[in-house]
Amino acid sequence: MPSEIQLTESERKLILALHKKNKSHREIATKIKRSKTVVTHFLKDPLKYGLRKRTGRRKKVDERTKRLIIRTASNKTISCANIVNDLCLKMSRWTINRVIKRSNILKKMKKKHSPALTTAHKDLRLSWAKDHMIWNNEWHKVVWSDEKKFNLDGPDGFSYYWHDLRREEEIFSTRPLGGGSVMIWASFGWGGKSSICFVDGRMNAKGYQEVLKKHLIDIGSCMGGSDWIFQQDNAPIHRAKVNLAWFKSKKINVLPWPSLSPDLNPIENLWGILARKVYSGGKQFRTKEQLKTTIIKSWEEISIEQLRALVKSMPERIFEVIKLNGAKTKY
Repeated sequence: MPSEIQLTESERKLILALHKKNKSHREIATKIKRSKTVVTHFLKDPLKYGLRKRTGRRKKVDERTKRLIIRTASNKTISCANIVNDLCLKMSRWTINRVIKRSNILKKMKKKHSPALTTAHKDLRLSWAKDHMIWNNEWHKVVWSDEKKFNLDGPDGFSYYWHDLRREEEIFSTRPLGGGSVMIWASFGWGGKSSICFVDGRMNAKGYQEVLKKHLIDIGSCMGGSDWIFQQDNAPIHRAKVNLAWFKSKKINVLPWPSLSPDLNPIENLWGILARKVYSGGKQFRTKEQLKTTIIKSWEEISIEQLRALVKSMPERIFEVIKLNGAKTKY
């Protein structure tokens, strides 16, 4: 139980006065509406009452050990049990877990998948970044594009949550191959975004060209201005000779792009925004039509301010690539 509030000055004087009249501790306690224990403690030594420091129970983990635990766990795949063993600590893994949770520094996250970069890849990324390091408003001309897969059962990978032991466990239902999926293509720029294109089956070079005819050509200037620049990654169907010739015939300026560089493409972050909207609250879908309807609705909800914030991030992305000599960035 919590300790009682200390006696006030007037209460102390009243206790002493009643004590001089030979009143019992119980009678005094009743009179001042306090517990008999408080009265007894006070009368044992009135001069020192309230001066003793209440130290409380000694902490299991001192501040130095807490810092050591957090430093050991930081950005590593290591269990709490292994931290106990590695640091030779005399405490349980549950104590380690509490220290990490209360740190407000570490957060349990899924690892992001990212392609492995060779020295050649890093050199190309660095060279590309240096070629575009002085760009500023030029990024307003770029129309960013990409494909993205959405599963009926939710995003790829595991779904983590903090379970309340007082409630039933959350069940994340899954079906073979995610219960089915839909593939979309879209683009965006400083001036806005395209409509969502749902791709049926496996897309080839000719099919990709048809997507661009229907969802890009007529609105490219709306997204990037009259002299807009088209961005695409180096997927085989994107770089097919038939499509490169088509870009040239349509006088579409294509932005040179370094291989294995999703972190340089702000549309990857736009997919993250869209996925969070589509799967908010752990949502899952019974049919592809339900999923498609939600994707379209969520895509329409993305504001021009969000799009422009992503475009504005390009100078910082360029700076990060140069600073890291072409290595992967935080984006």
